[in-house]
Amino acid sequence: MILGVPRENYPGERRVAIVPAVVPALTKAGLEVLVEVGAGLEAGYPDQDYIAKGAKLAVDRAEIFRTANIVVQVLCFGSNDLTGKADLPLMRNGQTIVGFLRPMGKTGGVTTTRKNRRHLLRRRVDAAHHSSAEHGRSLFNGHDLRI
Repeated sequence: MILGVPRENYPGERRVAIVPAVVPALTKAGLEVLVEVGAGLEAGYPDQDYIAKGAKLAVDRAEIFRTANIVVQVLCFGSNDLTGKADLPLMRNGQTIVGFLRPMGKTGGVTTTRKNRRHLLRRRVDAAHHSSAEHGRSLFNGHDLRI
């Protein structure tokens, strides 16, 4: 199973979803960790730090989404109003997306949120944001979804 960490693409975002110190625990648990080149730079973690801890590097964002079973981001499409929608066509069937999603949306209201949810359902993408993950549930797994 591959866990992918794309570089955050929201303007000014400096965080990264996984820091190098976590990589050994993930690999010990049986996950392969794939990090987009430059994903940790703004947070102070060069690519070599990830490699030294056992991660592999992906050349671009598309490779992360094409390869990873689980994609871990800080700001997923729902929280990234500026560039997040570009990730929707990259998501694939059976993939799990974890991060801040802002499931109720910000601008565009319920219509935009419903459209994004439908897109995820068609692709059979499971997306969990931080508050639903606290309850051991996913917003988009079909059981909790209300369209």
